[in-house]
Amino acid sequence: MAKMSRLQRRLDKIPMDVRAAAATEALLGALGLSEAMKQVVPVRTGKTKSTIRVERGKRGDRFYVKAGGPATTEGGFDTATASEWGTQKEKAKPWFYSTWRRNKKQIRAGLEHEIKKAVRKNNG
Repeated sequence: MAKMSRLQRRLDKIPMDVRAAAATEALLGALGLSEAMKQVVPVRTGKTKSTIRVERGKRGDRFYVKAGGPATTEGGFDTATASEWGTQKEKAKPWFYSTWRRNKKQIRAGLEHEIKKAVRKNNG
């Protein structure tokens, strides 16, 4: 527990404007990723496409792109997952993780750039 409190103390020292810059860029990255996924998701009924969303994490500075859920679940089976990974009867049509892999370097570079810019501005 002592390590966690030490880590938390270090994180608490990060200036608020640096945190805000990182959170803003993280949100923009997540929104861009969700739009990219909507462009490539296989569309049969449009249900999966309509469930692609960005959710805020508990701390408020993290964002998650998610898809599927109750709207795409039929008989305990999530069709969004089935389209990504395939089934015994249907070939996989990857769109979620392949889009993430294609975009993650750009998203991370944007985060790094905005954090560095905010740190430089904060340190004068």
